[in-house]
Amino acid sequence: MPYHFGVKVMEGKRGLKMTREKYAIVNDRNSLVKFSEDIYTDEEGKFYTNEWCENQLRDSLENYDLNMEYFSLLNHGEFCEEIEGFLKRNRQFTEVYDLNLYDGKSGYYMMVLDEYSQVYIGTTNNIKRRIRQHWSNSKPFDRLLFPMGNVDSSILSIDSFRALDTTRIYVYETNKTFTDEDEFIIQFPAKFLCNRLAGGKITGGLLQAIAMMKERNLKG
Repeated sequence: MPYHFGVKVMEGKRGLKMTREKYAIVNDRNSLVKFSEDIYTDEEGKFYTNEWCENQLRDSLENYDLNMEYFSLLNHGEFCEEIEGFLKRNRQFTEVYDLNLYDGKSGYYMMVLDEYSQVYIGTTNNIKRRIRQHWSNSKPFDRLLFPMGNVDSSILSIDSFRALDTTRIYVYETNKTFTDEDEFIIQFPAKFLCNRLAGGKITGGLLQAIAMMKERNLKG
């Protein structure tokens, strides 16, 4: 079993690196609120129709391909310069080599995905646990596009990437979580940022999440 940043990582169903083949695994179970009647097989809206699943698979893979093309056009040297600038402006962030040192520690974290020239910034009361959740979780099939049907501008979720896609980690240890998350997020050009939402706590459900949504023009 391999180790990554000092902790064990397991391949699971989706492997240790994100791939197109394992990105969108069809699941007909609804993980959202109920929408229009015609996409479900039951009155409660617990399960999607086969037609909806086929369309979702097609759209999710098209969005995946658009994101991959988008990443391929980014300048990795410029990306690294942006990280260096961020770290000079925010010297409280330090590079992490062993996540075990941050078990139970609260603060902000920055995951760097060098292959894709992307960063993700988050905040939590347990840095080690939260990063491992990103690595082991997977976005539900009906949430791969955000919002649903958004093929041309939906950002790939950080939970769709796998453990070995994270090549660098930086951490700012503090008990004052959430207050500065968006301040850190907006310091990066949007093209290098894979956060789907602005920073801060989500207390208003789906409507608030949509209001905080970030998008990118994948066909520009």
